[in-house]
Amino acid sequence: MNSKSQTPIGKLVDVNGHKLHIHSTGEGSPTVVFESGGASWSLDWHPVQTEVAKITSACSYDRAGFGWSDPGPKPRTSRQIVTELHSLLTKAEIRKPYIFVGASFGGHTARLFAKKYPDEVAGIILLDARHESLNSKMPSSWKKLEATGKGTYQFMLAASKLGILNFLGRLMGERAAPPIVMKLPPEIRSTYLEIGFQPKYFQSNLDELAACAESDKQLAATGSLGNIPLTVIRHGIPDLFASFPSAHAEQAEQVWQELQADLAKLSSNSRLLIAEKSGHGIQVDQPELVIDAIRQMVELVRNGSDSL
Repeated sequence: MNSKSQTPIGKLVDVNGHKLHIHSTGEGSPTVVFESGGASWSLDWHPVQTEVAKITSACSYDRAGFGWSDPGPKPRTSRQIVTELHSLLTKAEIRKPYIFVGASFGGHTARLFAKKYPDEVAGIILLDARHESLNSKMPSSWKKLEATGKGTYQFMLAASKLGILNFLGRLMGERAAPPIVMKLPPEIRSTYLEIGFQPKYFQSNLDELAACAESDKQLAATGSLGNIPLTVIRHGIPDLFASFPSAHAEQAEQVWQELQADLAKLSSNSRLLIAEKSGHGIQVDQPELVIDAIRQMVELVRNGSDSL
């Protein structure tokens, strides 16, 4: 790893004894805060943040253990993540109010933050966000998928500690990169590969998975979001379920669609959109759709309008 890639693109802020990385760009109000999904971090937002920063202030960060951030205290529940994020935004003097853009598991953070600090959040955009009832309604193939994911992280954690991943990275270069990396701009790929897959990354994924059931319970207790502007964007291509038997894949897709519609009911001031050309990673597959939704919500907040 070279010293250039070790240097954070943003800044490190001490949050209750551990440092979190935050990258703030652009200027103006409201501030758009990007909250990554599971296994994701700040550089996943690079294409979207670059464009949003031309419109208003934009801010991405790395949850504890991801990217340039230090590991944080356990359990890694959504409530713990929200507490740390609020401290981070406050200490970094990020201008309020915020529009939260939460992808997948990051939707939990966006919703919980808005409930805990309602005066600080002016709008929410959810990208194929996790629903707290997901595990109880999905077919058995979903639990097998999560178990496989846990096993993969455990294997990759061991491989990274032994230096095997670094060796393969040097040997294969970008050929060893996960598909999402190859969808990102070439200028950030090497940094992504060198910073993104350290042992702490795999351990932090395992820690968040271990706390996921508790995070779901925390969200189930939050209730309605009132009339806060809410845009829900769901996938159009069911790539999450590609490994399922066909009957289970159809069932899983139906459940997912129903739960996305349920998320849109959390606010009386909401809309539900479909990213027709996107799988689960909407901000990477269809960044222009996400940018447009953010632009509309920024204008709504600036104009003081009450409805989407």
